[in-house]
Amino acid sequence: MQTTAAALPYDQRPPNKNLRHIDGDDGLPFLGRTIEMVRDPAVLFGDQYKRFGRISRVSITGFKTVLLNHPDYAETVLLDRDKNFSCKMGWKSHMGEFFDGGLVMRDFGEHRNHRRIATESFRREAMLEYTSQVQDVTKATVQRWGAARDIVIYDEIKRLLLDIAFNVFCWLDERDASEIPNINRAFSQMMEGAVGMVRFDLPGLSYHRGLEGRRYLKRFFLERIERKRASADRDSFAAFCRATQENGEPYSDEDIANHMVFLMLAAHDTTASAATMAAYHLAHNQDIQEELRAELAATEGPIGYDTMFRTMPLMAGVFHETIRMHPPVAMLLRRTVRACEIDGVAIPADTMVCVPVAFLQRHPDFWTNPDSFDPHRFDEGRMEHRRHTFSWLPFGGGAHKCIGLHFARLLFTSLYAELLNQYRIEYRKPNYFPTKVQNLPFAKPTDGLPVRLVPR
Repeated sequence: MQTTAAALPYDQRPPNKNLRHIDGDDGLPFLGRTIEMVRDPAVLFGDQYKRFGRISRVSITGFKTVLLNHPDYAETVLLDRDKNFSCKMGWKSHMGEFFDGGLVMRDFGEHRNHRRIATESFRREAMLEYTSQVQDVTKATVQRWGAARDIVIYDEIKRLLLDIAFNVFCWLDERDASEIPNINRAFSQMMEGAVGMVRFDLPGLSYHRGLEGRRYLKRFFLERIERKRASADRDSFAAFCRATQENGEPYSDEDIANHMVFLMLAAHDTTASAATMAAYHLAHNQDIQEELRAELAATEGPIGYDTMFRTMPLMAGVFHETIRMHPPVAMLLRRTVRACEIDGVAIPADTMVCVPVAFLQRHPDFWTNPDSFDPHRFDEGRMEHRRHTFSWLPFGGGAHKCIGLHFARLLFTSLYAELLNQYRIEYRKPNYFPTKVQNLPFAKPTDGLPVRLVPR
């Protein structure tokens, strides 16, 4: 007797494609509105909101998806009190082959078990230990940038943050250090492939290059597990290699390698985007650069971890505003396990749902002049991000909230404290702002942002 789809486990069932009862725009055959989403997710999601309201139907890369254009719905989905919104199945169709085994590809109890060991890398004690390492590498790198004066800042920041990620999460010996340029290239290929629209593993396609990059990275970590397990190292890679699950069993080599690929990606690529887009806005707003220098000058003593989080409100505001306008992840995807209702709208089982972070963080009902760069909107007297707890979601929310949010701020603050104390950031090209920005997989100017560092 043939097993019906409904009788299968939720992660083996096909996606629901029947959303005719929900208003929306399916766009082009197969592609749907994917091209518009790649061009600018916030514009696409905003268009859906204006035309169809808070809940609408949209087609992205062939998947019929329910778009949830209000923070109330984001709260329902991300807190997921009834365990009905699968992160794994939300991302599987879009990024599954690239994020295989990472935390976003695990649900519920399995996710909790694996998140437990990953969280160890971001405890307060670990962060205090990382601070001096981050600052030492940053200081040496900024000195090199200053000697060059003219740099393409995205490329340089990405290299810096990957160096830092290896320094704190995966110590390399001299035999492995030469691999860093290949690793950097593999991560770039992996993320470019993840958003490729022609998704076949064939030579010449970005999707194929992305999978090749993913295979290289996984192989890199697999080949070093035994050596790392036997070492006296105290980094995250070593901790993964020696850790045990809740049942007392060790994690498999596959799990360890997959977690390391995901950790190293999250530890540098997303923050490289944020730091680059901050430079883009700061070069256009020289007055904010001066305000930041005044804040740095007023800071007593060395800038330690606690100082960053307690006494530098404008630096925090610049970071928060940058990732409001250019979130590391433009949308959060889930898939329903069972049929449910959201605000009276029936959502069938196995339906893709989307929390449109890029739009919610510019939603006109919750943000003043949402398309303007204004770090002071996070000041004590305004606190616009608290108008609704789920209107500002650069790190997600609920069980899958990013575990590296404080590490990202440590990286960002360390970089700009060092950079702005010594240099003024200027565009190298006249009439540069506004320029063309690539929004996916992570935001950056398409030319990588050529800047000049002018000594103060």
